[in-house]
Amino acid sequence: MERVPAAFAPVAYIPGLFYEALVRMRGSLYSRGIIRRHRLPGPVISIGNLTMGGTGKTPLVIYTARTLAKLGFEPAVLTRGYGRDEPNRMHIVSPGEYIHSPAAVLGDEPAVIRRHLPAILLGISKNRYLAGKEIWKRHPGVVFVLDDGFQHLKLQRDLDIVLVDRSRPPASDRLIPLGTLREPLAGLCRCDVVIVNDMPHFKKADAVATQIRELHPGGIVFQSRQEIASLVPIDSWKKGEPAKTPQPAVRTAYLVSAVGNPERFRRDIERTGIRVTGATSFADHHRIGPKEWQGCIVEAMNKNAEVMIMTEKDAVKIDNPPAFPLLVAVQDTVISDPGKFEQILRESIEARL
Repeated sequence: MERVPAAFAPVAYIPGLFYEALVRMRGSLYSRGIIRRHRLPGPVISIGNLTMGGTGKTPLVIYTARTLAKLGFEPAVLTRGYGRDEPNRMHIVSPGEYIHSPAAVLGDEPAVIRRHLPAILLGISKNRYLAGKEIWKRHPGVVFVLDDGFQHLKLQRDLDIVLVDRSRPPASDRLIPLGTLREPLAGLCRCDVVIVNDMPHFKKADAVATQIRELHPGGIVFQSRQEIASLVPIDSWKKGEPAKTPQPAVRTAYLVSAVGNPERFRRDIERTGIRVTGATSFADHHRIGPKEWQGCIVEAMNKNAEVMIMTEKDAVKIDNPPAFPLLVAVQDTVISDPGKFEQILRESIEARL
């Protein structure tokens, strides 16, 4: 979601005040215990953000769950599953369970999580508490990873991690609909850890990280970046084949995406040395149809692009790839101090056990 253009700001001002009042009232009701918060029987690690999408939560969920498994814990991801065909159905996915058409059944982001972590538990439901209880009945002893959990106040957590995109500094943002903030900046003080994403160099001082420390002096601040680990042809990607070495030699590309922050996707691709000749961006979670793909092909040819490149979040929704060279960008997450991050995870879990 982009900010409201300046010309329309006066129209959005009153709705913005109304939204802010509702958010503050809701937070107050939870903090005062007037609305009950539920606690799952196992530790809960929440990963969320302050803004409307596009900060890189899904790669961080994958990274966190993989780290927990490395530390000897059994992670179980709880997510709502946007964009699935039956949004009101609870779906518990066991390790190794085969899911036909995972994007339609689970949602696009859970389908990506499942692809990277086929051996973990997934609970997809609007009610993450009920999904967590069901998982615990089947697999007691798990550690829950709550996807997009910062505003999910009804569920108590043992560690709150907030991801901030460096290209969208919160101190210069505003509440929706005037900006992209889901809640006032004061809400940042509820979290334990802040991760500033999209950092090209960890050792350089950064204004956004400094800003976060000023907003939340008691928080622990990390830096991260999501790198393009490989570019895999869509047919190979769908078969689960590993990336070829060396990678396809690509000089020019046309980007196609339906993600929350297409500009960050573009920057990630450009950092690989590929020249982006053009791009088509759809609404977040949109399933790109055949006619839309045909339009993208025409644009890619007009822009003299050798290939089109898309994200994994988009690739999981493709049944019939378009008739044009198409690569899938597979990302990896890198954190500035992984040892300290692991220590915080372990300590928060052990404090609960």
